[in-house]
Amino acid sequence: MYSKFKVKKGIGTYSDTIEAFGLANLLNEIQSRTELNRPKLWIEDKGLYYELTSRPEIHLEQIQKLNYFPLFQYVVRDSSGTFDEIFFDYPKQRDLKKERQELTQKAFKEFAGKDKSDQLKQKIKEIERIYSEEKKIYPELDVYSQVITPNNFVGFDKLYRNISSNKEAFPEIVKAILDYYSDFIVELKPKALNSFDDTVTALQIYNPTTGKGQNKGKASGASAGPIKLNWISETMKTSGALTNMLCQLVKVGSSYDMKVVVPDFKKAEYTLQRQIVLSFKKNIKGNTPLKVDILNLLILNKQLIENTEEYKSFKARNIITGLHSTYQKDLGQNKAVVNISKLQTPDFIEFDNEDEAKDWVELLKEQINIIGSIEELGDATQGLIAYRTFLTSSHFSSWARFIFWYAEHIMSNFSRKKYALPFKVTSLNKFFKNMNMTEFKIYEIISNEGFQKVAYAIRKSTVTLQYTPKDQRKFEIRYGLAQSLQNKSKSASDLAGFIGQFIATFNAETARYAEKNGTVLRANIRENELSLFYGLLDKYPSKVVGALLASYGFALTEKEANKAGIEGLIEGEESPE
Repeated sequence: MYSKFKVKKGIGTYSDTIEAFGLANLLNEIQSRTELNRPKLWIEDKGLYYELTSRPEIHLEQIQKLNYFPLFQYVVRDSSGTFDEIFFDYPKQRDLKKERQELTQKAFKEFAGKDKSDQLKQKIKEIERIYSEEKKIYPELDVYSQVITPNNFVGFDKLYRNISSNKEAFPEIVKAILDYYSDFIVELKPKALNSFDDTVTALQIYNPTTGKGQNKGKASGASAGPIKLNWISETMKTSGALTNMLCQLVKVGSSYDMKVVVPDFKKAEYTLQRQIVLSFKKNIKGNTPLKVDILNLLILNKQLIENTEEYKSFKARNIITGLHSTYQKDLGQNKAVVNISKLQTPDFIEFDNEDEAKDWVELLKEQINIIGSIEELGDATQGLIAYRTFLTSSHFSSWARFIFWYAEHIMSNFSRKKYALPFKVTSLNKFFKNMNMTEFKIYEIISNEGFQKVAYAIRKSTVTLQYTPKDQRKFEIRYGLAQSLQNKSKSASDLAGFIGQFIATFNAETARYAEKNGTVLRANIRENELSLFYGLLDKYPSKVVGALLASYGFALTEKEANKAGIEGLIEGEESPE
């Protein structure tokens, strides 16, 4: 009887994760082929190992009755290739992807310009429908494009044929796999099987720490030899990679490197986990290295929320711990691993009902579009690093570094007549509502009437004017305000003095215009409102108050955004083969 299985962790990379997913794929297939009543399969990270639980249990008699099925789909690498089983047609899939790319690029050229954005969205939506339904491009294409390389295909082919050449012994092979992960004695003797080769070499695509180099367990020499691994674990890794790995090309200058990305689940039922990963891969676009990390994390959590049906006490990190991400530098014939990391799921994504879940989806969509609109050049690198750190650490100090940079970025772009996408005030309200720091509550600051009035004054002196046609502007744009706000937020006295001077100027300009033209275009900030703001500086850190002012002062209200015609961008670009 088999009910619980352990996939022990080795060195903490995605290698362990895809092995667990591969075992889950096998268990799910067994469940679907045996007479189990409403089967369920859970995957849970237990720290030192992944635990997989099958309900109801799988009995030995059921294993012995199994007929052969492939543990993963074979791939045909060229048009002349043939195969007598169901296979993945790589040449056809590659051509379909190229065809879709050409149609997408043509659509962007045909419907260029803000006045054609609705037509562009409709066209892109139709292209996506065609290539997901009629001319279906399968989500495994990105991984198979790496499997077919000479370095990887030999091992892939060997693992596949180990099983397919021994169809009569298939129940014994499956039993050996289940025994291996159940801490039972594995009795299968590979030498007694037909053309079975258990000498498996570690492949970098599945084992990122085992590329060429001094790979010996003990330093007994400097020769670069291959590492031999267990055929069971490598077979499971291959299966798990094809269903749960993302091989994503990232643009660096005029060339492309690759990031290998694998979602890591804390605890999830198999069908939910598969749906999240499929939705995630479907919505991913290629981009530059930093933006790829951020967009992947935002999109993954958006797909998690959209695929959940449990809203009460929902916390994203309780389901997905984050994303394994390995950066591989393109060296021509081969790729070299230059960075291995894990991007943690934000700690602040949580809600208790369906309406809050919908708010989070909209918030994540807005932030996906904002990050997608940033060009990863120059000082944008520091801003994007700060935002990525904020997501993975949930520390407000990193948000402060990002938002100070982004406020200045918006003003700088507009001064150079370049596009910039501001946050919306309503979205920020929802975003900060439940984000409580250990020492203070953000919502207490942003709900303060004095804070709101000062943020209003900043907004009316900056982004609101920028989105007002030049011939309709009645006041001068304060282009240096973002930089000054950042500098003065280092101390409470400096920030208080700066805001006092700014509001005095703002009120004087407002009164002067009203007196001259007999109309009031914007409201003055009253003394009692300014006093309420100063009270915040007695209670909260000046950098926190300053960063929140930058958040709200350089955002737009819903009305202003609608009037300006601001809409979301189609983030990223599709990666080439």
